[in-house]
Amino acid sequence: MIDSQNLFSAQGVGVVEAVRMRAAGAGVQQIRERLEELALNTHGYMVPPDLYYLRNRARSKGDRSVSLFSAALGTALDIKPILHCNRGDTAPVGKIKGFEPAVQKLFDFAIQRIQAGLMTPTMCVSYGGELSALHALPGYDRLREACAANDVELFESVMSLTGMVNVGKGAIVLGFAAPPHKFA
Repeated sequence: MIDSQNLFSAQGVGVVEAVRMRAAGAGVQQIRERLEELALNTHGYMVPPDLYYLRNRARSKGDRSVSLFSAALGTALDIKPILHCNRGDTAPVGKIKGFEPAVQKLFDFAIQRIQAGLMTPTMCVSYGGELSALHALPGYDRLREACAANDVELFESVMSLTGMVNVGKGAIVLGFAAPPHKFA
């Protein structure tokens, strides 16, 4: 058992790598060491669609990181945060006007990371709704093309019910393993 220290679909990166290594005949110790390394270098990024919803769910668990003022201002100005999780810490790394532009910025960033080189040939995406809606988001086709062109396997999933309850319908989470980097 290894804690991925991450959220939602980003947890899948280590699972895919473990299956890949087992199929290649790697031993238990070798797999464990690799997964421990990946846990430290797995990055999850999320764009939540509704700040009020996110704030209320976080508060119900004792998390006071999103203030009423921030939620109100962000909603009034249609500002969507891009949240980053690594090593168990989650924090905003960007604020973009509008949900679709924020998601497109996330996909563009993921393409940059793919081109820079990932630690595993894996990109995991989960969406809080029907996958046809994910496919229609701006920039998603380019992300799929970048994955294919760079031999990165793209794993898509509908977000779990628990995930949607916690972050809201329509949220998107993207995960991959990469060396330390800055969101740009």
